[in-house]
Amino acid sequence: MSERLLDRFSVLITAYRNADLVRQCVESMLRTFGGELPETVLVDDAAGDPATRELAESYAKYGVKFAVMPRNGGFAGANNFGYPLCTKEFVTLVNSDIVFHDNPFPAMLAFMDAHPKAGIIQGTLLVKNGEPGVDGSLNGCGAFLTPLGTTVTPGWLKPAEDPVAREARRCFAAYGAMFMIRRGVVDSTGGRLFYDFFHTYYEEVDFCHRAWLAGWEVWYVPTPFIDHAHGATMSKFYTREDILRKFYRNIRFSFQTCFGWRGRLTIVPVFELACLAQSLVQLLRGKGVAWRAHRWARRELRGLKPEIRAARAVVQGSRVMSDAQLFRIVMKHHSLRDFIGMVRGNI
Repeated sequence: MSERLLDRFSVLITAYRNADLVRQCVESMLRTFGGELPETVLVDDAAGDPATRELAESYAKYGVKFAVMPRNGGFAGANNFGYPLCTKEFVTLVNSDIVFHDNPFPAMLAFMDAHPKAGIIQGTLLVKNGEPGVDGSLNGCGAFLTPLGTTVTPGWLKPAEDPVAREARRCFAAYGAMFMIRRGVVDSTGGRLFYDFFHTYYEEVDFCHRAWLAGWEVWYVPTPFIDHAHGATMSKFYTREDILRKFYRNIRFSFQTCFGWRGRLTIVPVFELACLAQSLVQLLRGKGVAWRAHRWARRELRGLKPEIRAARAVVQGSRVMSDAQLFRIVMKHHSLRDFIGMVRGNI
């Protein structure tokens, strides 16, 4: 890769007690870039992990910048903390469980140059988590919005050779495990990458939604395959109920701050109806996880009313695209199977 291209983008990696994964990720970048690194920022998410610090020191000769969070902030907070340390034209958020083989960045940068309205792009990710019948399957090729308020991902767990991965497409959201951001996007969405309290759930979808409203586009772009050990970090530290609590709180926060009148009148009621059905069905099956998660999320949301008002003022004040215009681009009609999947808790 030419030095000129290496100088155009930063890589931001966050770590939480997973130095082995971080080492694997950085070593794959060194192989990919022929023994060099782009500007790389590594953030220790307040784990106080000596192994992560030692790892960062071992890569200091490559110019790796190391920062330690004052408190645990999850994926959202750690990326917010590290983003100001990135100085290049494009910033690529890279999960610690990502491994590169062939170089995806020339294709990504070429696409950005050819599409000046593209603010966020995602490359071609493969699921690599050791599960039989899953390894090497597509990690989804962008996400689309449904009238339920949920998202659907073309190509999810399809074979890597599936044609869906070969075509660039505009989409509602890019997958946060590895995506590239044009620097101007954050400035035009109020100077905020993610909301800190989102922690690790729905932050990238909300950010993409805000980017669309501010006049940017989100794209899936075919690239050489990028391995992603899906769930390699989150599953070690969080229970399913904790994940659902924060996910359902954050998605509701995003709806209240990003949607205009059309989305709040059409999507939000259908989403709440589906959540109620989900809770009741699972209670009848003797499982109360969804009921407790939704109850917790609604209670938390009531306490966030000042934050909702402030965030909504910023988002709505910077929007140049209506809900109707956005829906025409990124909406995929859901099927009965999608509704059943949500009621069963498969989101």
